Amino acid sequence: MSQLLNRLQREFAACSDSLARAELLARISGNFARIGKFDEARQCIVDLRRDYSGEKSGPATVWIMLAEGLLHLFSDLNPLALDRISRAQLLGLAMKYPTAVALASAWKAHLEFESSQFGAMVQSIRLGLKHAHADDHDSRVRLAMVLANAFMISGDQVTSQVWFAKARDHAVKNGDQASIEALLYNRTAFRIAAIRSDRCINNKSQADLIIVRKEVESATNLQDLIKVGALTNHIHLWNARLFMLERDFAKAISQLASSRQGAPFANYNFSQQMIDLEMAYCLANLGEIDDALRVHSTVDLNSMDHLDIDEKLVAFSMQSELETMDAGFKRGIDTQSRLEQLKLQYVSDQSLLRSSLNEWST
Repeated sequence: MSQLLNRLQREFAACSDSLARAELLARISGNFARIGKFDEARQCIVDLRRDYSGEKSGPATVWIMLAEGLLHLFSDLNPLALDRISRAQLLGLAMKYPTAVALASAWKAHLEFESSQFGAMVQSIRLGLKHAHADDHDSRVRLAMVLANAFMISGDQVTSQVWFAKARDHAVKNGDQASIEALLYNRTAFRIAAIRSDRCINNKSQADLIIVRKEVESATNLQDLIKVGALTNHIHLWNARLFMLERDFAKAISQLASSRQGAPFANYNFSQQMIDLEMAYCLANLGEIDDALRVHSTVDLNSMDHLDIDEKLVAFSMQSELETMDAGFKRGIDTQSRLEQLKLQYVSDQSLLRSSLNEWST
């Protein structure tokens, strides 16, 4: 168990103030959710509702909402996570409750970044930083992490590393092993995503992949060591896509098969249709055209409209390559025209993201 969780449980056991106990129990629930102990997180919420939901002061309700939001997020990436956390933020603002506003805004920024709602994300970051006091490590580690990830995908790796270091410093001071782990996971995942997208527009050097391969191995080793149960299936998907970038298509197929069985994934960055397209792409590059055509036969490119721009860009890039290998892959759509549109949109979105982050640039 993490230092943070141990400390919170000790503080809860020693605390007699009703509101402070509600806050501590909510934080304990959130930490259980983050490390994949979902039954324990649910029991904390049951206890919160039983013992504190009748509190007239209202702050206990904010903590219940935050705890429920984090459980929805880490157990199954449920869209209710954003609803509950947004409500907690609004109620905290109405009550002029800065501690709750800071933490709710930090997690809201995280969810908005994940779903590419960058304008809303910027507003949440501003609100979070405004309300988080200097030693509010819970809020500040998450806000710094969001900024590190945002700068990473915008192409500014130097500033990303600055915010990565700030996030790690807050996590270490807080004894927050889950955040240290998430920092490593996120840096790896978003670096892979950035390289995949950039490969659709420019050719990148193999040196990038050597660095990322080491990061994936580190993240996998840490996961095996800590045995965290939340969102562990993502490792298989990152590995698959890294193998594809390395052109090791046989290993990629194996990891894609593992990813297909995994859950949960958010609907904006995962699609079974995308997995089929990636499978077909790997098989075709291995020269197994008949098998690739069979897998590809059920792929509906229109079903991927809900995906993030970078995922759609990669999908149509793969489709374009497949069509050059065999006419059987064609789907009666102007793939090249759609690909060019996606490239323009991706470049434009990157530019807008970079400009929106200017106030936190180094």
